[in-house]
Amino acid sequence: MPILRRGKKEYRAAAKLLVDGHVREAIERLREIVKRDPSHVDAKVTLAVALMEQQETPDVSSPATKEALSLLDEAHSMAPRDPIPLFNRGVIERKLGRLDRAIESFKAALEIEKKQPLALLHLAEINYEIGNWDEAIEYARLALIRDPGLAEALTWVKDALQKAGRLDTRQ
Repeated sequence: MPILRRGKKEYRAAAKLLVDGHVREAIERLREIVKRDPSHVDAKVTLAVALMEQQETPDVSSPATKEALSLLDEAHSMAPRDPIPLFNRGVIERKLGRLDRAIESFKAALEIEKKQPLALLHLAEINYEIGNWDEAIEYARLALIRDPGLAEALTWVKDALQKAGRLDTRQ
């Protein structure tokens, strides 16, 4: 998720390129920003997102993946009270199929900012995927409390409720 919340005009333009699907150009511009200002946390996070976006099939051994994870680590070290680097690390770990690491990252982001509906949604979905029905349901409940608009993304909740024995299917 590119960060559009703050920053200079040049950064916002680079982030918009990514949002608009101009990934290579966004990467070039974000690299320039980071080179000139190595302390630009948002540019590092957005560059990490772009590096993953350019990969058709993300792979843990890919240089782009390694760079993306490194950028997120740097961003988190520079801004330890910002949940966004941790959230994005969770997204990347999930894409790589490293679900335990994804869960750790999403939970760490939530320790900083408890009201992150997308982090809660990812935790709900991961727990559903691995068969932790009760946890999936609880994270889904919390995500919906934070953002009722996520209901469409939670079509699997009825199935999880049935599998957890919380829904009477005799009717």
